[in-house]
Amino acid sequence: MKKIFEPFQKFMAGELSITENLKYSLIIYPLAAVHTIFFFLFFYVSIPLLAVYNLFSAAVYLSCTILLRREKYSLLYSIASIEIIFHTVLATIYLGWTCGYASYLFAVVAAGFYISYTFRRHQIQFPLIFGFLSVLTYFSCYWYSQNYSAVSPIANPVVLHLLYVFNSFCTFAFITTFSILFMVDVRMSQKKLFEENTILGKIAGNDALTGLYNRWSMKDILSDAMHNGRPFCLVICDIDDFKKINDTYGHNCGDEVLKHISKLLAESIPDNCHVCRWGGEEFLILLNEYDLDSAGSLADNIRLTISKSETVCPEHSISHTITMGIAHHHKNQTLDSLVARADLKLYIGKRQGKNTVVI
Repeated sequence: MKKIFEPFQKFMAGELSITENLKYSLIIYPLAAVHTIFFFLFFYVSIPLLAVYNLFSAAVYLSCTILLRREKYSLLYSIASIEIIFHTVLATIYLGWTCGYASYLFAVVAAGFYISYTFRRHQIQFPLIFGFLSVLTYFSCYWYSQNYSAVSPIANPVVLHLLYVFNSFCTFAFITTFSILFMVDVRMSQKKLFEENTILGKIAGNDALTGLYNRWSMKDILSDAMHNGRPFCLVICDIDDFKKINDTYGHNCGDEVLKHISKLLAESIPDNCHVCRWGGEEFLILLNEYDLDSAGSLADNIRLTISKSETVCPEHSISHTITMGIAHHHKNQTLDSLVARADLKLYIGKRQGKNTVVI
């Protein structure tokens, strides 16, 4: 049973796409079926004009599949609207108001504004025009029925009531169907918007070259770490002699070095920690719930991994090292002072010969 209802659940959740062809198929095929039923009904009650008209209407809707394949959506909507309006007038004149044919005009208005975005032109004008004509037709037919008798009224009350119920049911079915489609479309749009915002947020918050957090998004993470009260260490890393790498091998190879070291840094830290490209060849690592000793041990392992690894560029294998300065966060310490302290230790490491960790 679960597998049977799974596609429907996905559809309602907005996980299955709704094509324009599907929407218009839900117009032309049901309308062709309804007119076919009317053809047999009017043939049965001996009203040949309405029987012929409904047979003709069914054929018109089936032939609209050509327009459907060609994506002539505004023409499809126009044909359906004109046919429904004309059919309402004709049915009211011949059968009277009580058969309920005027209710189809509500579906014309509801569906028109929903599917109008599929029109290549006149997206507002068409539904407004046919909506106005539908309202005008509705009240005109009501006025006519109050002042004139039907040409061929249905004498059998059972048939009359069934016809009214059938027309009302079809109208509610059309409006309900398009209301569901509208709801699913909204959910799909919301889902798509969420996904696009997530991508944009990732682009805005991540460094384009390395894929790591950028300086601005890292500041937000650091601000949260400052306020949650848990201990942490801050590690500032700088690639040694990076300018020399660029001058010797070119900036493209320098970019490859940045990407390679970024990957090693991201793979070397625990899941609850974060690393960003702080600027240029400088990186910053946030080690949550680390003291200086454990942070120094992890940083030294990272330093060794980077020094033993090489970045492979076309025709070159580039060796590199990294220097790291570590500062532990103390209560009431500002973020700027913490970064400055880690930066000072990085400077000390550079002065001591590079490829080292200073805590």
